[in-house]
Amino acid sequence: MARLINNRYYFDYNATSPLAESVINWFPNGDLLFANPSSIHSSGKKSKRYINDTKRFLNETFKMPSGYKVFFHSGATEGINSLIKGFAQKTFADGERIHFVHSCVDHSCVYNLRAELELYGHEVSTFGVDENGDYDIEEVITLLKKSKKPTLLNFTWVNNESGVVWNLDDLTRIKEETNCFIHVDSVQSIGKIEEWNKLNFAADAYTFSGHKFGAMKGVGFSFIREDFPFCSMMRGGGQQEGMRSGTENTNGIYSLKLALEEIISHQDYERLFTAKKSIEDSISNVLSSEARIVSTKAKKRNGNTIYLILPGRKADVLITAFDLAKMDVSSGSACSSGAILPSRVLLSMGITEEDAKSALRFSFSYSLTLEEAAEYSEKITSILKRFS
Repeated sequence: MARLINNRYYFDYNATSPLAESVINWFPNGDLLFANPSSIHSSGKKSKRYINDTKRFLNETFKMPSGYKVFFHSGATEGINSLIKGFAQKTFADGERIHFVHSCVDHSCVYNLRAELELYGHEVSTFGVDENGDYDIEEVITLLKKSKKPTLLNFTWVNNESGVVWNLDDLTRIKEETNCFIHVDSVQSIGKIEEWNKLNFAADAYTFSGHKFGAMKGVGFSFIREDFPFCSMMRGGGQQEGMRSGTENTNGIYSLKLALEEIISHQDYERLFTAKKSIEDSISNVLSSEARIVSTKAKKRNGNTIYLILPGRKADVLITAFDLAKMDVSSGSACSSGAILPSRVLLSMGITEEDAKSALRFSFSYSLTLEEAAEYSEKITSILKRFS
């Protein structure tokens, strides 16, 4: 569903996905789950049953072994903050400080935790990436070994801006050599890479966000190993075995199941990769010699993201041109008070500040076809030709 009902083309799936058809079709049936799932009356039990059905489905889909639990939250920012700060708080309560290790290209909900963690005396280390967005496992292992404190690594599986995919198999070696705790930011994986449901259980926790794959906004889920040192950030009635208090968002939780079922039924990764590659080739053919696509030489990229640098052009001007042509695209830049700021991810990859301000990102649906790709290529290149 890349073309929406308002006749616009939507190329910003890494920011948020339109609701899955299965979710849209569920709403009109009038069976929305309003009762509190903690209530013991029949309506409450019905809500609880939908939550439990979703839990079972998630465990089956991701082939979770015994020893892991799943809890629901409002999405990636809350889930990741809860796990990282919950680890720090539990360790602090036991009389220790933590060593937190993360990359320079992690999402802001990870990257911006440094100041708060250091305020409480925790140690934070950041590892870099090369010009392709890949990391050096030796550097990571060295950083993890530098402190004797309880250590937590945040590992971003798929980068939301560049589309670079890191190898989950590396976690086995990291775990064996450092015995650190590992959280995987999995937010951009579902529907965008091959075998997105094949996890490496060397990791202690994984976090996902529903609106990235067609579920409702305001809901996500995390898998967590039962022995992961963790103190809930949400105190209250003790719902979800105390992992996240608060009345569960039953409709949102069930939408996770509906959206995932639709992806499992219809996704064809080879089709997605081929279709995206055809758009990428069309774009490359019209770019000037100075312009380029980011991370084409990375070890692995996802199947739906194209990230462009058009030197000398401003991202806001480019986005406006696409917007006027009824195409929704994004920049790698953060917008603050109308100012375009250079992408931290691109700067970390060695791209100049000026070029980082000229970044455009296209991200497509998991259901992208070759026929759609041909249509989108024509639309996209018609705008890019004006700026090349």
